[in-house]
Amino acid sequence: MKKSIVALSLLAFSVTAAIAATNPSGLIKKITPAQKKLQAALRNEMREYLRTDGMIEVPAAKAPSTTKAYTDEEVGDANSFGRAVNFIGTVQSGVLTIAADCTPDPAFPPGPNDHCVVPDVNGFANINFPDMGKVLIPAKSAKTLFCHWQTPFGTMIYSNPTGVYQGQARAIFTATYKIENEVLNDPTLIDPSTGLPYGGVINTSLGAVRDGRSLQPGETQVYRDNYTRACLGGLVSKRALMESYGLSDAQATKFFKKDTKITIGMIGSTRHVSDGSMIIGTRFVGD
Repeated sequence: MKKSIVALSLLAFSVTAAIAATNPSGLIKKITPAQKKLQAALRNEMREYLRTDGMIEVPAAKAPSTTKAYTDEEVGDANSFGRAVNFIGTVQSGVLTIAADCTPDPAFPPGPNDHCVVPDVNGFANINFPDMGKVLIPAKSAKTLFCHWQTPFGTMIYSNPTGVYQGQARAIFTATYKIENEVLNDPTLIDPSTGLPYGGVINTSLGAVRDGRSLQPGETQVYRDNYTRACLGGLVSKRALMESYGLSDAQATKFFKKDTKITIGMIGSTRHVSDGSMIIGTRFVGD
């Protein structure tokens, strides 16, 4: 892992150095073949880092049993208290790329879930890709809780070619999750946010990256992020299904006895990011 991070740091530094060498003022007027090669290598390194990092399943240890019944007030989540943690699947988004030119590079062809966005003339890029990867969590994988370990892995190259100070450069990425389960097909279950039946689907999201900064004329900065957001209440829990989504105790119990398909997506925006790549990977564990 440390070698991968060092390699990424060197690549990011090389991109920045190449930009500065091409144009000492920091203004990016034209992407050179050398810069494109470095950017493609950076994206590929990011992809391989996350796709091979920590994806080996290991059997969960059997937790000691307890006969005493606890309440939510005592232990926070009585449903999952004292149960073993099981590894129940991983999902990973494709690569989201910000670039001045989204023409595919034959040396680094995009994957089926990869997407590229070109910033507009004002330096804005909007991200809205709801389907970037899927995972099946088989029935009875967990009893009351799907817990998430969500890790974004991204590098953003900020640049200010406008010739004037820019105080609102930013990169914001949120992971979206479409959760499908046959229990949600019950037409009497109503989504409080829409007033309509769920139709088999719950949609939720988790913040991934939020960065803001200022840029002097001609300035270039590099930002990297790979901080994990770990489970607290869970992406899905029996308690939330009952209290937030309106399922009965019986329906919430049945939910975990059925297959669940989760689709990961990405929404967000960037401003004055000339080049960037973002992947979001999530491992799920259950009780």
